[in-house]
Amino acid sequence: MVVAVGVGLIAAGGPGSRLEMVTMAMVVLAVVAPAVLVAGRAGRGIDRWLRGAAAEEATARVLERLPPRKWTVWHDLRVPGSRANIDHVAIGPTGVWLVDTKSTRAPVRATRWSVRFGDRRLDTTATRWEAGVLGDRLGVPTRPIVAVHGPGMRRRGGRAQGVPAVPVDRLLRRLRRGRRRLAGADIEALAGLVEAEFEAAERPRLHG
Repeated sequence: MVVAVGVGLIAAGGPGSRLEMVTMAMVVLAVVAPAVLVAGRAGRGIDRWLRGAAAEEATARVLERLPPRKWTVWHDLRVPGSRANIDHVAIGPTGVWLVDTKSTRAPVRATRWSVRFGDRRLDTTATRWEAGVLGDRLGVPTRPIVAVHGPGMRRRGGRAQGVPAVPVDRLLRRLRRGRRRLAGADIEALAGLVEAEFEAAERPRLHG
């Protein structure tokens, strides 16, 4: 479209004004082209944000299937003193879990040592940091896990920088698996600490 505007300006001018028209077209290109590029990047950013939000909502619906008498679940916890948000927290018999949702359109390749979204390696630095903050606030170890929405993720998942990553449809199986770490009274006490220490965008679905 920018090129068409420049060509139109040149065609509209007579022979004596051709240089002026070329100059004007160059000005249009210099001003409009960056705006078009920025708009394109913004559009791609909005698309990624929408896909991420939809994936988080899908993960939340999966987590809500945990037995309410044994589990307490939160979504979108704001980290105190930071702009970071924790996607999901689930506290139940197998412990405290921080669930990070990741969405991609690229093919997923997962191994015991790494997870890749296309050519990009999944980075869990922020996930591990958030789990550390949550664990420090609650005074108990917090186990991070990544719920992956993407094509080709193998059912048994993989590990990214030591953090397990699983397809979202295998998430509940992973959370329930393992030895019992918390009794009902422990879950209630930890739920109270989460309420006191963190601000949740959504209220928790309490067990009872």
